[in-house]
Amino acid sequence: MSRRPRQRGVRGPVVVARVLAVGIAVLALLAGGFVQSAAVRAQDASPTPVECDAPELPPGTPTPQMEGSPAALEGSPVAVSEETAEATPEAGTPADEATAAEITAAVENYVACFDSGDPAKYVALETENYWEENYGSGNPYDAVASESEGPSFTAELVSISNPMTYSDGRVSAEIEVVLGGHWYVHEIMYFVQDGEYWKLDQEVELAPEPEGDTAVVGVQLGSPEDEYTIIPNATSATQSPVLIFHATNAGQEAHELLVLRLPEGADPMGLLDGSVPFEQVEFIGAVFDIQPGGSQDLALVNLDPGDYTLICFVPSPDGTPHAALGMVTTFTVDAPA
Repeated sequence: MSRRPRQRGVRGPVVVARVLAVGIAVLALLAGGFVQSAAVRAQDASPTPVECDAPELPPGTPTPQMEGSPAALEGSPVAVSEETAEATPEAGTPADEATAAEITAAVENYVACFDSGDPAKYVALETENYWEENYGSGNPYDAVASESEGPSFTAELVSISNPMTYSDGRVSAEIEVVLGGHWYVHEIMYFVQDGEYWKLDQEVELAPEPEGDTAVVGVQLGSPEDEYTIIPNATSATQSPVLIFHATNAGQEAHELLVLRLPEGADPMGLLDGSVPFEQVEFIGAVFDIQPGGSQDLALVNLDPGDYTLICFVPSPDGTPHAALGMVTTFTVDAPA
């Protein structure tokens, strides 16, 4: 799990990376799974609080880097391994009851450490492989520094299912989780045992399918005529339990769709020039690295009525953020009549 968005191959100005750090990794999170009577089933999140149990990180400091240098950008959280993100899950074997209980405990412990707000705790529950793939560095203090850039928020476990084991010793569970109260994530979390701890080794995102009455809004990112546009097929929707933005890239460059809530009356361009205070921006959810011709669904739940900003910060070939070139619009959630 991460407090920064998960995306691939994106580089941009430091200010853009800072804005993107408002997200979580996202594009990634937890839950638990278990077996009952030898049959795997989904389980609602346990109401019983779990206390974080994490090992101490070894002594160390972040890797020295000059801000804005190629090395700093290469190791920044806005670059994630394309090979990892595109990985196809290995076929596993359903976990027995005892192992499924361990997987549940590992997931719940990771979530508890994430919700503690202390990056050092949940980073200590990740493998070096995870650090390399998600932060571009095997130094855990680079991960801690990256995670510390974003605001604190929590993960609410919704369900878990399919605890599995693999020939390489890893285990996994399929989870559904709500991040920051709105962003609905569905993924597989893989863990590796390291001594007495199960540590997060990889995450594979799945299509989000939250339950409840759903409004679906198509959002076109770019077009053959104008690469830097965001065009929803409706400018508003009546409040419903679930709102899904189906984002399609009709342009020639990679795009993303971030949903933010800005202070009333704020100009979205203030995100780039610093006139909109970072602390006053509410990150709602996002989908990243949508390639030309591709599409992704962003599922949001429990949105309050009001205006939301749809925006893309991916840099153009000359380094200008797409938002500065026109990739920003407003979407309204209307109160029910």
